[in-house]
Amino acid sequence: MRLQQLVLSLLTIVMSWMCIFSTHAQDWPNNSIRLLIPFAPGGGVDGAGRILARALEEDLKVSVIVENRAGANGTIAMNVLRQSKPDGYTLSMVSTGALDVDVWLMTLPYDPAKDFTYLAPMVKFPFYLSVIPSSGIKTVGDLIARAKANPGTVSYSTPGVGNGIHLASALLSQMTGTTMTHVPYKGAGPAAVALLGGEVTFTFGSGPSILGQVDAGKVIVLGVSSIDRVPNRQNFPTLNELGFKGYESNSLGGVVGPAGLPPAVSAKISQTIQRIVNTKDMQDKILAAVWFHCLEQEKILRQ
Repeated sequence: MRLQQLVLSLLTIVMSWMCIFSTHAQDWPNNSIRLLIPFAPGGGVDGAGRILARALEEDLKVSVIVENRAGANGTIAMNVLRQSKPDGYTLSMVSTGALDVDVWLMTLPYDPAKDFTYLAPMVKFPFYLSVIPSSGIKTVGDLIARAKANPGTVSYSTPGVGNGIHLASALLSQMTGTTMTHVPYKGAGPAAVALLGGEVTFTFGSGPSILGQVDAGKVIVLGVSSIDRVPNRQNFPTLNELGFKGYESNSLGGVVGPAGLPPAVSAKISQTIQRIVNTKDMQDKILAAVWFHCLEQEKILRQ
């Protein structure tokens, strides 16, 4: 008799939790959603986040409030997310740098493997090796020759230490055996402005921060960091095809939530983002922003 009562009690508890999770999923969203962006306005993650926010508003019929919480290569926003209530109303854009590179550069206030719910990758960001016309540099070969002839005098701007653009630049320096000077700024926008002002020799710009200046004739793209040419910028060669065999450096952008999201809510958010990203409208926006569509499984962000 006692065993039967115990089994019935356990079944009641399980059914109660199932009802709670189901109710959460049915109710979500019934309030505004806060979407954190770990970087300053003007970069790829910011651009992708704003495009997604508008699409979510149209799809879910609730407000999506974009909040830039820049600093420490994304760790400030990620720590805010970690401390947020796991109810599906605080989410964050994320780049791979804030999840993997930071582990090697600093002591993190969170565990990337345990403190977040990985919801959906969105886009892959290539970077554009860029100089200004007055630099006299016309090819990647010219840039490398100058760096070898004058070690340390060739400089590059980045949005900060440890982000994807920093890694792309450091990889080029390593592969070519050159010594280049890193000049970090607070965001992709300021890093691009530094190039325009002649404060640095080159930058690996993100699409939103640099390509408008390219179209205006103020910046020259020498090569792209991706292994394949960018679909709607086919005139830009990749560094790999320019002779730097095996060179590839991109950043993956996606959406995460805090740990402890109810499974049904997590599934609903993931399915919603996947449906949105697979629409023709979103595909067109991703192409227009010169990114690569990258909607794969959670394991990509976890890796």
